[in-house]
Amino acid sequence: MLANAPPPPPQDARAAVVCVTAAAGGRRPLAFSGVLTAKRPGDAPPAGAFELPLRPGVEQCNNLLRSKVADWSLSVTTPGFTACHLPAPEFGYRVTYAAKSGARGLACAPISRTPIGTWK
Repeated sequence: MLANAPPPPPQDARAAVVCVTAAAGGRRPLAFSGVLTAKRPGDAPPAGAFELPLRPGVEQCNNLLRSKVADWSLSVTTPGFTACHLPAPEFGYRVTYAAKSGARGLACAPISRTPIGTWK
């Protein structure tokens, strides 16, 4: 066991922080968006959707809370390209992604993942 390893998040972690950084030099405007989708078919989608513009080299973060009735769907979009879908948030962690638009399309990759600690 490593002495400097961070403690694992508690099993009842209720929040996640998801950050996206747009690569410098991209020529298209990027947006980071999230939508809560109901777990039961036919239910109305809960409030909480967001769309945040991304600026090159600037980290854009959003705190996401766990929901018992809905799941988060996260993506990075730009006009003319297929959206880059991000994995479901890992509650108890701060996850950072890099987004880049180029001639071959839109690409997203994870950069870091760290525990956020307790929220008390």
